Amino acid sequence: MEEKNKEKELILCSLLDAALHAEPHVENQAALKQKWERLKQQETDWESILSIADRHRVLPLLYDVLENILPEDGADWKRVQERSTQTVWQSYRLLFMSRYVTGLLKDAGIDTILLKGSGVAGLYPVPELRKSGDVDLLVENGKMAQEAGRCLQVHGFVAESGHQENHHLTYMSPEGIRLELHSALVEPFDSTEVNTFLEKCQKDFFENRVTENVMGVDFFLASPSYQAFYLLLHMLQHFLRSGFGLKLLCDWVVFWEHGCTAEEEAKFLTLVRECGILNLACVVTLFCVRYLGLSENKVQFLEKAGEAGAMKEEAYLEEFFTEIMEAEEFGEADSKRMVAMRGTGWIDYIREFHHQMHLSHPKAGQYKILYPILWVRTFFGFVYRNRKLRGISSIAILKNAKKRSRLVTKMKLFQKNKYEE
Repeated sequence: MEEKNKEKELILCSLLDAALHAEPHVENQAALKQKWERLKQQETDWESILSIADRHRVLPLLYDVLENILPEDGADWKRVQERSTQTVWQSYRLLFMSRYVTGLLKDAGIDTILLKGSGVAGLYPVPELRKSGDVDLLVENGKMAQEAGRCLQVHGFVAESGHQENHHLTYMSPEGIRLELHSALVEPFDSTEVNTFLEKCQKDFFENRVTENVMGVDFFLASPSYQAFYLLLHMLQHFLRSGFGLKLLCDWVVFWEHGCTAEEEAKFLTLVRECGILNLACVVTLFCVRYLGLSENKVQFLEKAGEAGAMKEEAYLEEFFTEIMEAEEFGEADSKRMVAMRGTGWIDYIREFHHQMHLSHPKAGQYKILYPILWVRTFFGFVYRNRKLRGISSIAILKNAKKRSRLVTKMKLFQKNKYEE
């Protein structure tokens, strides 16, 4: 059964390769055409393949490729059409909302940078087919996020309850579109040194922002080196939670295929090395080269990876492939998936528990005298949510965390890597 699933996953990756590059690579064109012909002729389990794509939120990207493969009067093609139509409609809703909100905030004297899905959509062969669920804007700091929030509320936006004050504020527009105001690049990691570095980098994001056209509208985006750095940070944040799937990797492919100057690539390499996430950059990139057709010529930094050689091991790439496919979009389908740690020893569990305490109680956690109370609250909250709300044992979650943490351990996160000049 696992072999059959792997075959379907590999077919999906081949389809995404073709979709992300608009047409097959010249060197792979003949082989891919033969594969498409075989897929047309043989009995392929399209329902399962499309279901995998849907769970990873990449099904609309396959529209142009599958148009020439699936019978136009079949249920599978109708499913692709329906999902693609929904995505195009949502993309334009988000585009117009992004333009409206950034205009409001600019008039109020608040600088923004468009992040994530909307920020990279313009790099896709068909930008409208890149699925996004909300609008993400980066502001300079927490104070500016509060000011922006007040501005939005004056114009009918409503603050959502339970938004993460240590990372972003969430608002709902009168039309029902969710907007996230990011006061930090990512939520705090379990490394004070890294968090301090990222806080400093946030200022550099604004000093280096550029104007880019996204689907016919000009927005402020991060410059290429910082854009790549942010895409990687976003992947890391989800990886250390419940995981991430093919959608974020597709973003990585189109970014690098779009091209990056040697100067920008060198700056990106400096950022990831200083942050200690070069190994993550390497394994993500190697995955995209092997399975999604990313050209090695576009990612020269792989040759300068130095100590990241362990990421190239066949067994490790296979494990990473399994992790990506199991995670689906953001690891939310499997209730056992919660966190991955930087190691599997008892000290790593303690560090992660303390880190979760700070995330759950960002304000109270500033006072060490309250730590014992907050530890107790965090522990009982963890057990209660697992048993009563998620219907799963805490032991099962800890076992899954240990399994996923083995992948993280080899990455040596937040340790500065050496690389070849």
